[in-house]
Amino acid sequence: MFSQLIERIKKSTYILQILTLMSGTIIAQVLMLAIIPVLTRLYTPEEFGIYSLFLSIVFILGVVASWKYELAIMLPKRDRDAQALVFLSLIITISMVFGISLILLVFHDLLIEHFPEISSIIWLIPIGVLLTGLFQIFTAYSSRHQFYKKIASVKVTNAFTIASVQTMLRYFLNWNGLISGKIIADIVSVSLFVTYHIKKQTLQLKHFSKRRIYYNAKKYDNFPKYQSFTVFLNAISQNLPVLMLTSLFSAEAAGFYALTTRVLQAPVSLVGGSTREVYYQRASRLYANGEDIFALYKKTTLGLLKIFLVPFLVISLFGEDLFRIIFGENWNISGYIAQIMVLWFMLLFINTPSIITFSILGLQKIQMYLEIVSVIMRILSIYAGFYFFDSFIASIVFYTIYSVLFNITLISYIFTKLKFNSTMVLQKGKS
Repeated sequence: MFSQLIERIKKSTYILQILTLMSGTIIAQVLMLAIIPVLTRLYTPEEFGIYSLFLSIVFILGVVASWKYELAIMLPKRDRDAQALVFLSLIITISMVFGISLILLVFHDLLIEHFPEISSIIWLIPIGVLLTGLFQIFTAYSSRHQFYKKIASVKVTNAFTIASVQTMLRYFLNWNGLISGKIIADIVSVSLFVTYHIKKQTLQLKHFSKRRIYYNAKKYDNFPKYQSFTVFLNAISQNLPVLMLTSLFSAEAAGFYALTTRVLQAPVSLVGGSTREVYYQRASRLYANGEDIFALYKKTTLGLLKIFLVPFLVISLFGEDLFRIIFGENWNISGYIAQIMVLWFMLLFINTPSIITFSILGLQKIQMYLEIVSVIMRILSIYAGFYFFDSFIASIVFYTIYSVLFNITLISYIFTKLKFNSTMVLQKGKS
C-alpha cells in the first residue's frame, strides 16, 4: 500500500510540485520554529512587540508594493508579456518605496506620537517594503518557470539567515537583532533570485518594451483596480491586532499576540504557501483553457483540512501548557491566546485555494467589497474589547469570532460558485 502511494506521487506532477515547494518550506519553518524557544529567552515580549509592529507595517505596505501585478505574471501565454509584467512590477515597487519615504518624512512627528515604539526603526520601513515587493515579484516569476527547487532553497536560506543573525547579534553583541536579521535575510534571498534568473536568461533587458508594458498594464488592470485594494485591506485586517494592541494597550500585549500568530502561522506557511503557488499555476492554466477547476479546488481544500485537524485538536486542548514548556514561563499568555485563535487559523489554512480562485475567476471586485466590510468589522471587534472590558484578551476574542465567520463566508461563496460552473460545464458537455 505504501509503495503504491509512492508510485502515485511520482506519477502526479501536481503533487510533486507541491512536495518540492513543501520540502523547502518545511525545512525553513522547522528552522524558524526551532529558534523561537531560543529567541523567547533572549528577547522580551516588548521587544517582540516592536519587531511585530515593524513586520506588520512592512507587510501592509509591501503586499501592494507592485499593485499586485505580480499575480498577473502567471497568466500570459507568451513569456514576453510575463517579462513585461515583471518590469512593470519592478517600476511600480521602486516608485512606491520613494512615495512611502516621502510620506514618512512629512508625517514623521505624527507617526512617532501615535507609535513611539518605531522611532528608532522608522527609516528601515522603506527598505523592508522594497525587499518584500522584490521577493514577491521574483517568487511569482520563478513559479511561472516552475523553478520550484530554487524557490524552496531560497526559503531555506532566508530562514537560516534570519535565525542566525537574530541569535548572534543578541548573544554576542547584546543588540536587538530581530529587525536586522529580517532585513539581511531578505537582501540575501532577493539576490539569490536575481542571480538565478540572470543565469537562466529568463529576464533580459532587451525584452524591455514600453509599448508591451503599457499593453499588459491595461490588460491586467483589474489587479491594481480591485485586487491591490482588496489585498491591502486584507493585510490591514490581518495585522490590525498588532497595530491596535500596541496603540490601545502596550507593545508587550502585541508581543504575546505576535508569538501566538507566529506559531499558528507555521502550518499555514508550511503547506498553504506551497499549495497556493502550485494551485494558482495549475488552476489558472485549466481555467484559461476553458476547463473545470472545481475538482482541483475541492481536492486541495479538503486535503488542507485533513492536514490541520491534528494540530487543531492538540492546541485546543493543551495550548497554554505547551507554550509555557516550550517558550518559557513568561509566554504562557501566548498559549492561552493560541487556544482562542486556533479555529480561525485552521480556516485561514484551508481557505488558500478560495483566495486564489477569486483572482482566477476575475472576482476581484466582490473580494474587495468583502474585505472593506471585514476591515470595518475587525476594527470594531478589537475596539469593543478595549471599550467594554479594557482587556486585550477580550479584543482578541471578538476579533477571532468575526474572523472565523468571515473565512467561512469566503469558502462557502467560492465553493458554491465553482460547483455551479462545474454543473454548467457538464450540461454543455452532454448537449
